[in-house]
Amino acid sequence: MIVKKLASMSGIAVLSLGLLAGCATNSSEVEQAQTDAERALQVAEEAKQIAQEASRKADSAQSSADSANQCCQDNRQKLDRAMERMQEK
Repeated sequence: MIVKKLASMSGIAVLSLGLLAGCATNSSEVEQAQTDAERALQVAEEAKQIAQEASRKADSAQSSADSANQCCQDNRQKLDRAMERMQEK
């Protein structure tokens, strides 16, 4: 979700800079607009990589939490069975 939003925003930035470059009156303005657009794409790519890494870490954390939860449920069931056996005696 975040990655798509960043890609969309960077695309809009590049398009805007491209339109501004079309209105530029000299080559230095066009070159500056191109430089700015390239930098915007670079920043967007860096943000995308950061978001992807965050997503991988979140997936790993969720997996760890799921494993811990399953362990707790297993232990609860063992304790419940032990309590039932004790009460039967």
